[in-house]
Amino acid sequence: MPSNKVTLLRIGAPVAILALALTGCGSHGKKGSSAKSKKHKSSSSHLSGGHRSGAKKSRPATSSLLRPGQSASRAFREDTGVKPFYRIAAQKVDIGTNAEAKALVSDPADAKGKVPAVVYVTYTHVTGPEVPEFPRVGDYADVLAGGRRGTKVIGVTKEPKGCADADEIKNWKDDQSYTLCNTFLVPEHPKSLRVTWTEIGGDPFTWKFS
Repeated sequence: MPSNKVTLLRIGAPVAILALALTGCGSHGKKGSSAKSKKHKSSSSHLSGGHRSGAKKSRPATSSLLRPGQSASRAFREDTGVKPFYRIAAQKVDIGTNAEAKALVSDPADAKGKVPAVVYVTYTHVTGPEVPEFPRVGDYADVLAGGRRGTKVIGVTKEPKGCADADEIKNWKDDQSYTLCNTFLVPEHPKSLRVTWTEIGGDPFTWKFS
């Protein structure tokens, strides 16, 4: 099951120290009827060892490695119940410094030997029902550094430059694309960098970056 910023100064994200907690796999939860799209976000950052969702397996993915920017497609059931068909392409991974990793956590020990990695993935709604709000397809991107899964940082209040905020996306329809980003802590000087996208019960798409 997939677990889950980078050069924070370079991409314009705040460098304030954020509260951090270590968690295991947990549900994202569905949205309520509140008009506040930010409702589900935590007011502080924390690290997650994984995630769950109502996504179901749709069709198998190829096991071959994809190149950065190369796309793969799959239907995905959103938390709102709709199941559009998405084209998915990992674009880049920005690697930061250990000092920037420490700025993401409340306890410097949590960032020992770690650097932040921001994963940029572009999703295009190809066909199927319109996504009314709160798309969760972007939650399923992950990073592997030297074969080790990165630890996802959750609750960062500002998206990196060039990244959309999924909680502000409304009425996502055919031919519309958004780049959604996730931040992970990975070992310093990561080797064999891979980005994966895997729905629960599905086979992964994997992009090779180094």
